[in-house]
Amino acid sequence: SSVQMTTSKIFSTSIFKNGKITMIKLRAANEALFTGRRNAAKAAWRAILRELGLQGKVSTVQLAKKWDNLKRRYKDLRFPPVGMETSVDPSSWPWFSLMHDAIEGRLSHSAPMLDPENSPPTPHQSSNQIHIPPNTATTTPAPDFSTETFVTENNVALHREWGILDRERALLERDRQLVEQEKASVQRERAAVQAERMWLERERADLQRDRAMVDQERAALARDREILDQRAIMLNTVGHVKCTAPPCDVMW
Repeated sequence: SSVQMTTSKIFSTSIFKNGKITMIKLRAANEALFTGRRNAAKAAWRAILRELGLQGKVSTVQLAKKWDNLKRRYKDLRFPPVGMETSVDPSSWPWFSLMHDAIEGRLSHSAPMLDPENSPPTPHQSSNQIHIPPNTATTTPAPDFSTETFVTENNVALHREWGILDRERALLERDRQLVEQEKASVQRERAAVQAERMWLERERADLQRDRAMVDQERAALARDREILDQRAIMLNTVGHVKCTAPPCDVMW
């Protein structure tokens, strides 16, 4: 819409870019002001607007939306989808380190604590915004959606998503450890199988040597038997030659 285009144009100006660091530090340092109570977030953002000097240029809704966009971008870079971890580089976003410190609570003393009670209401219309006249023909009043309710619900949803991502990350880490343990177990079993295979090869070599020795001994026995058979034939032959006259001890 035209209002969103105006908001984007405001946030793309060098004035807000120069104050983004201050805004992040102010939001982190004044976390205690966002209690979730009615109008608490609006008053806190109004105090931050006053400290930034952007009253009349940016509304509290726009500033809260900008903070939500920063947190969403930080979350996408810190917890990328499964399978995209290596293709995401958090250092490519210049605000990642600062947002990481803010989310982790390390910027709680980086900016002054603000007093939302002394912040005057932010004007509803500025010279840079497009005025949309109310529809006077409508008699039914529009429902009142307060800014702090929207911001609080959005923060709760984001924190819930972060919690889910943290649990999924913990589950993935445990799965990775289980896979590493199974891998180590498989490697140990493979080493045991390799050792057993080497032992079987040695046993097979020993059996082959024993078989060769048995074959040699069998061949030697065969030669000895042949020699004995030849001697027996020779003895029988000698006995027949000496017996020239009967009676001879010859079996008929």
